[in-house]
Amino acid sequence: MNSKKLGVSYKNVKSKDKEDFYQQYFWLTKVDELQAYPHLKEIKPRVLYSFVKEIMPQIPTKTLTKENKKFRDDAELSLDQYFKNKDWTNPVMALNLLTYVDPQNEKYFSVVKPESVVTMLPKKLYSFTSDNQKTQEQKIYYMWIDEDEYKIVDIVPDPKKNEVFYSELKTILPNYSFPNFVPESARMGDKKVKSDADYYYITAFQVGNDNIVYKTLNFEDYIFVRYKKDGGPWTDVEHRDKKY
Repeated sequence: MNSKKLGVSYKNVKSKDKEDFYQQYFWLTKVDELQAYPHLKEIKPRVLYSFVKEIMPQIPTKTLTKENKKFRDDAELSLDQYFKNKDWTNPVMALNLLTYVDPQNEKYFSVVKPESVVTMLPKKLYSFTSDNQKTQEQKIYYMWIDEDEYKIVDIVPDPKKNEVFYSELKTILPNYSFPNFVPESARMGDKKVKSDADYYYITAFQVGNDNIVYKTLNFEDYIFVRYKKDGGPWTDVEHRDKKY
C-alpha cells in the first residue's frame, strides 16, 4: 500500500471511517517521502510504516478541545474536496491533512528528514535523526531490522543491564562518556566463527583521543571489546581471549 493507492479508495470510505482513513493516509505520505530516497528503498514498506506510526502515534480524538475539533472539522471539509478531485499533491491539501491529524499543533513537530537517515548496516541497522521544529531539538532513533520485523533500539548500553560493561569501561577509561552522535561504524561478526557471526560490532563516534568498540546480539546486553586511549593503538579488553 502507498498513499496514492489509498487515496483512490477514498470514494468507498464511510463517514465513520474517515478518521482512520486520513490518519493512515498521513502515515503513508511519510513512508513515501522516506522511500523516495534510494538508500531507503531496501527497507520494506511495512517496516517503514510501523516505524512512522511509532514515532508519530495517532492522537486520541477524546483529548481534543472544542476548538481543536472545530479545526479538524474544517480541515475535513477541505480534504474531502481535494480527495474527490484526486488532487493529492496540492500543498494546501498537505497542510489540511496535518491540521486534521494534529489539530492541537503540538504533537507532530518531530520530523524525520530522509537525507539524515544513515545506513549503518544495509537491511539490518539504520539511524534516523528527527528534528523538533518547535524546540529545535534533535533525537536519534536506531532501527534494527530482522526480516519483516523491526525494533527501535538504544545503541548506548543500559547501565542497569550492563554492570560488567560499565565496570570495565570505568576501570580503563574512567572519564569516558558516550557522545550524542551516530556511531562511527557498525559491522557483523566473523562469519567463519559460528559463535561470533551473529554479533553486531559498534565503533562509537570518537570524541577527543579516546574511543571504544563493543558488541551485542540483541541491543540489550553488551560486551566491551576494545578501546583506544589517549590517541594510542586499539587494544583488546583483557577479558577477551580472541583478538578482534
